[in-house]
Amino acid sequence: ELAQEYVFRPLGMDDSSYEWKENYANNFAYGYTSDRKAHPKDTDNEPRSGSTMETTAIDYTRFLEAVLQKQLLQPETWKLFLEPQIRIRSTKQFGPLSQKDTTLFDEIGLSYGFGWGMVSSPYGKGVFKECHGDGFQHYSILFPEVGKGMLIMTNSDNGESIYQALLNIGL
Repeated sequence: ELAQEYVFRPLGMDDSSYEWKENYANNFAYGYTSDRKAHPKDTDNEPRSGSTMETTAIDYTRFLEAVLQKQLLQPETWKLFLEPQIRIRSTKQFGPLSQKDTTLFDEIGLSYGFGWGMVSSPYGKGVFKECHGDGFQHYSILFPEVGKGMLIMTNSDNGESIYQALLNIGL
């Protein structure tokens, strides 16, 4: 309800919700396993976190554009939004390697802020969001200082394998 009131409706994100809506039945993508088998569509989950969000590329682009244009947040909040809160030094974000430290990401200052990952880049500070669900892997990165960004949405457990190549070409 809060997301609808403060984000989705103000930005015209009419095809976004944290719960499945019946009108999505004619316009959705199946997620696929790494060996190309379709995951069953989960339509009965309780709204809870980003993992239950249903959206479209158009709607999510509206959200990212609003972030780039500093909409929805007060100026004081915007400053906090761009401040790293936790420095990331683990080899991997999840799994057993999340307990192993590395200096590999020191050069880019890999961190997390308030809900967004952060890196230093040739475009200034980059803020990114990731999503991993059964059959879906998405990545978005914004560079607020230069007004650039990129969204990659895949419906495959293999999706993450193309991120770096697409980012190199697209940016």
